[in-house]
Amino acid sequence: MKTKILTSHSGGYPRPPEWRKSIDAYQAGKIDYKALMRNWELQTSSVIFEQMEENIDILTSGNLFWDDLFRPFAKAWDGMELPEVGGYYRFYELNFYYKRAIVNGEIRPTYPVLYHEQKLLKELNGRSSKVVVPGPLTFALHVENKYYPNIKSLLRDITLALATELEMVKDFVDYIQVDEPALVDPEVNDELKGLAIHFINELSALTDEKKIIVKTYFKPATDIYHLIEDLEVSGIGFDAVSWNYEDMKETVSEYGYPFDVLDLGIGDALNVRLEPVEETVGKVIGLMDEIKVKELHISHNYRLDLLPYSHIRKKLRRLSEIVINLRRRILEEVE
Repeated sequence: MKTKILTSHSGGYPRPPEWRKSIDAYQAGKIDYKALMRNWELQTSSVIFEQMEENIDILTSGNLFWDDLFRPFAKAWDGMELPEVGGYYRFYELNFYYKRAIVNGEIRPTYPVLYHEQKLLKELNGRSSKVVVPGPLTFALHVENKYYPNIKSLLRDITLALATELEMVKDFVDYIQVDEPALVDPEVNDELKGLAIHFINELSALTDEKKIIVKTYFKPATDIYHLIEDLEVSGIGFDAVSWNYEDMKETVSEYGYPFDVLDLGIGDALNVRLEPVEETVGKVIGLMDEIKVKELHISHNYRLDLLPYSHIRKKLRRLSEIVINLRRRILEEVE
């Protein structure tokens, strides 16, 4: 099987200085909402073009309005509210805090979260595009539930709400990235992980399983690998910074890899250090001996919005350099 190797943006983008100034001006009452939105469109367009200039094959909008992975949805859905004061919690082991929404009613979408930025991305981009959403379980574990009798009911309505959001952008996207780090979190029990897989499959059935890539990060997938085989999706994303290549290769060799797409997070999204090209290429080549897929997406292991803006293009460029050298090495071996 011939594998198509693509660079893929993992979601999020550091806020450009001009966009930060606009947000500050709006919050200070110096500009109105129309002016803020005009600058959002300008800055988002710039972020899209920066990805293209650095030879990224699968682009995202950058989510410049997003303060964290959950807040845009919590603001837009009935049944959720954000605390006016406080409510910040650490997101896993990162030096980053998200605002925990309170679920106090039946969750229902009220206005689109994803539509405008995905439409803009599609209009500006002749390449493949991707939308990124939180996974149902990761979302459910990062809210305060005061309404649903159990987590299964909460998961059901989060899944339905996400499906509604994705239905609105189906004509604008080639890939749907579902961020589900809870799947590899050792503190989450297997029963909950089983529910996560069930509701990801529900989301897949309600949208398009050929587009969905479930991205895991922060931990190796060794202990749950036998569970993910039940996922009905196009592909899985692994954190190749946290998961040792040799261990990953051994696990895949034992269980196989039944999906068409592999998203390999080889770039460290939490560090400005640039990845060594030849060393990384060699590791990926070794892994490809065990995994035969239609598409290999080379990405970063996490969202990119925690990086300083001054370093983002260097990180994207290094990702492209790795893919160029990877393609060259494969061609040389074939010849």
